[in-house]
Amino acid sequence: MNNVALKTWLKRETREHHHRVDQHPVLKPLLTPTLTTGEYARALSALYAPIAGLEQVLSTGLNAHHIEYAFTKRAGFLAADIQQLGRQEASPYVADAPANVASTIGMLYVLEGSRLGGVMIARHVTAVLGNQVPLRFLTAQPLHDEQWAAFWHLAEHYCEASAWPAVREGAQQAFGCFTQALAAFDRLALAPKV
Repeated sequence: MNNVALKTWLKRETREHHHRVDQHPVLKPLLTPTLTTGEYARALSALYAPIAGLEQVLSTGLNAHHIEYAFTKRAGFLAADIQQLGRQEASPYVADAPANVASTIGMLYVLEGSRLGGVMIARHVTAVLGNQVPLRFLTAQPLHDEQWAAFWHLAEHYCEASAWPAVREGAQQAFGCFTQALAAFDRLALAPKV
């Protein structure tokens, strides 16, 4: 690990988890050329629970572990987009709080990385759907290069090589929140209406 940057190592170590979230059936349509407004609304609705839940525990974790970081919350933008699309947001996913500084950094890696992905998704959604859908969640708080670099500076400051496994565990925990919340969303959508 010593000859590899944390950024490279963590990306490699979480690739499978990241892929599992990106390829989830409810999110996969976001990058297809046949994306519909209904699929977009469904994807945003499915994302609310994990985004809101992780934002809550990360805010607490950053404070509890005395980590000074300008954490950007986007659940409010997501809720506004969902409501504009005629849907209602779900309750936040109840995620476990990060156990230590390193796991907090790992969870933060997942949410900050989603801001990077949001910019790419927004470009595609605009190309396919034009101005038919709201994009606040994807575009209102993009992660700029200097902010991404600041995150990695923070991560390296707090996490020596011996802490990297805990960083990975925090990231895996965050990806797990996404996959579990997406699975719960699917189960709810498939449940018979009474």
